[in-house]
Amino acid sequence: MTFSEDWRIPCPAYAFIWEMQRMQVSTVVVLSDSVRSDGGAAKVAQMSAVGLSNAGYRVIFISGETADVGSDLKTANVEVVCLGLHTISDPANRVKTTFTGLWNIAAAKQLKNVLSNLDPANTVVHLHSWTKCLSSSVIPVIKHARFPLVLTLHDYFSACPNGGFFDYNTNQICDLRPLGVACLTRNCDARAASHKIWRVARQVIQLGLGKLPQAVDAFIAVSDLSYDVLRPYLPEDASVHRINNPIECSKIPPAKPAERDGVLFIGRLSKEKGPDLLAAAAREAQLEVTFVGDGELRESLEGAYPEHHFTGWLSFSDVLTLVDKTRSLVFPSLWYETLGLVVLECAARGVPAIVSDNCAAKEIVVHEKTGILFAGGSTQDLKNALDRIKDNKMVERMGTSAYQHFWRNPPTLEQYINNLVNCYHQLPDKHPALPNAQTNR
Repeated sequence: MTFSEDWRIPCPAYAFIWEMQRMQVSTVVVLSDSVRSDGGAAKVAQMSAVGLSNAGYRVIFISGETADVGSDLKTANVEVVCLGLHTISDPANRVKTTFTGLWNIAAAKQLKNVLSNLDPANTVVHLHSWTKCLSSSVIPVIKHARFPLVLTLHDYFSACPNGGFFDYNTNQICDLRPLGVACLTRNCDARAASHKIWRVARQVIQLGLGKLPQAVDAFIAVSDLSYDVLRPYLPEDASVHRINNPIECSKIPPAKPAERDGVLFIGRLSKEKGPDLLAAAAREAQLEVTFVGDGELRESLEGAYPEHHFTGWLSFSDVLTLVDKTRSLVFPSLWYETLGLVVLECAARGVPAIVSDNCAAKEIVVHEKTGILFAGGSTQDLKNALDRIKDNKMVERMGTSAYQHFWRNPPTLEQYINNLVNCYHQLPDKHPALPNAQTNR
């Protein structure tokens, strides 16, 4: 394919390409399904908006759904636009979202209106999430208006129909090629075979009409493992930047985990996160678990394991209070994950982590120095790890090491923003027709 045949940049746009080479970014549009900090992607999207605004950029945060705008966004003078869309998890609008989840015309129209007032010569659109309400309908709008598009790979929806390379019926990582014959004939969905069909339809539309991931100008990978998993499904000439997510924390004296009892779980109470594995292993190890989070497994876990404590979702400050009162974080995920922010947040407080060795969070744990790695999916191996942290000296040593290791080079918001800006200003370099063009891989 020659450069002029690339569907993203038609022949008459050569002048625009040269203009992009000299582009100085002054405006960033942060695009996310939600403005609420109810998950890693949404939290990072908000933090990036605040950081970019504080760094002097005009930031417009576009949220698919309507929700209360956090004080951080208001204080940073981030312009927030809520599109008022329904998410696919809204039971009151299930029929409607069955169709809008595939291709949301309203999202495309409203985004077009917002972008019509902006200049693509100095504006970057940064997409964080789209599968809950925006849909891939927003991608052609962005590209037709010639805005550079950056996508952070917070999950695996850019390649996998269920977003996790995980079979919810076998509770195992799936190594099938997405949309291959074996994938199409396997029911791996958490709900039902009919929902897998819907997910496949969404993926086909996303690849075709949505031109995702082909239309993305630059990808941001948040871990080595997630990039390795996704790399075969990204465009051959993809510009990929490896940027660590920022961690919200301040350096204060570390906690004293060796003086505490019980362990902590933070996350969705769903199959792929492994909370049932932890509940069973902790019972055998005679340790109490505090589960922070909610999900479809909560009711059954509360009934089966009354010895454990379930808090539901808490504010970040309340979570930090519990972190300071725990002996260790446990991160027992069965699927790949893309990172595991809570492991870093606990390390910042000097709390070690027990992490499964099949997920991306293993990259931020030094075995038996800042935490313990166990065989993912093994109740017995997790039980053995829980037994080991009954040793006060070991917990004290790992906690101290985790604290020192984290603060040696902390993934601060300032560092994250610097890396983002560097990514934005490298966008023109991905086009092979430009002199001295380089691809960041």
